[in-house]
Amino acid sequence: MSRSAVDGVLDASWTAPTTNADGSALTDLASYRVYYSTTNPPCPDGPFLTVGSLTARPAPHQTVSVKLTGLTMGQLYYASITAVNSRGALSGCSITVSARARRP
Repeated sequence: MSRSAVDGVLDASWTAPTTNADGSALTDLASYRVYYSTTNPPCPDGPFLTVGSLTARPAPHQTVSVKLTGLTMGQLYYASITAVNSRGALSGCSITVSARARRP
């Protein structure tokens, strides 16, 4: 069985935020947007995957993970994250990281 060039994956993980931009406690986290693209920067205009938050108040050092699929194997991708609150407001874009898509 042969694999197509778009069977590539990337594993992304980050530490959940615990404070708002003003330093107050984060109490209404709804989801994240994981932006990814072959061009830099991917955020805020690139395609994104929405990842639901397990809690509105993440614990300190809580890790969130997701697997991006359907990517071109060997292609360099850039990724960045934003947090989305219960009212739909977005945080600023995280720092951008990059990696090459690999076999699943």
